Amino acid sequence: MNDPYTTPSLEQRLHQPHDVESHGLRTARIAVAVATMMQLDTDTISTIALASRVHDIGKTHIDPLLLDKPGPLTSKEWVEMRKHPQIGYDMVKGWVDEKIARVVLAHHERLDGTGYPNKLTAPDIDLPTRVVHVADAFDAITSARPYQPALPVDHAVSELAANVGTQFDGDCVEALVAVVEHNRIALTSPVGVTAAMGFAAVAG
Repeated sequence: MNDPYTTPSLEQRLHQPHDVESHGLRTARIAVAVATMMQLDTDTISTIALASRVHDIGKTHIDPLLLDKPGPLTSKEWVEMRKHPQIGYDMVKGWVDEKIARVVLAHHERLDGTGYPNKLTAPDIDLPTRVVHVADAFDAITSARPYQPALPVDHAVSELAANVGTQFDGDCVEALVAVVEHNRIALTSPVGVTAAMGFAAVAG
């Protein structure tokens, strides 16, 4: 299969609002570090890299007032917010590999079946999705959001560990902890577009 990572048309399609794109880039750095710690193969790491980059692309079609709301969402607002994985999947499925599109669709699924949009359970959630889910949550906790300030790395690790087996995969969380213990600075250093599209080399 041709490498999609360097095609101009893909780069144009990857363009997202700054906050969504920067979250995607940070999530990709973390996810690939985790995948590398787990010694996953190069093809899987490439899938994780691009899926992380675009996992929230569906939010480009969610009302910005919801995305920027400083307080809790109402039940009605959550219904709208939870549409973004399906929207994202519909956006990318025609121009990325199906393995990548599946991660975009499933990145908010939980092992215990209480996630969304399809309430998948552990047997139906593949490893790339599990890795991205952990990285996404870690970045969400440790980055400033409209509804909360950035929280310490130790808090994020504790939160992930407390939800192993219900929300998060234990092997992925263990690998993230190892990444944090071995190289905290790499998780917060800047990353450019080129680096994000060649994460296997960056993380090696």
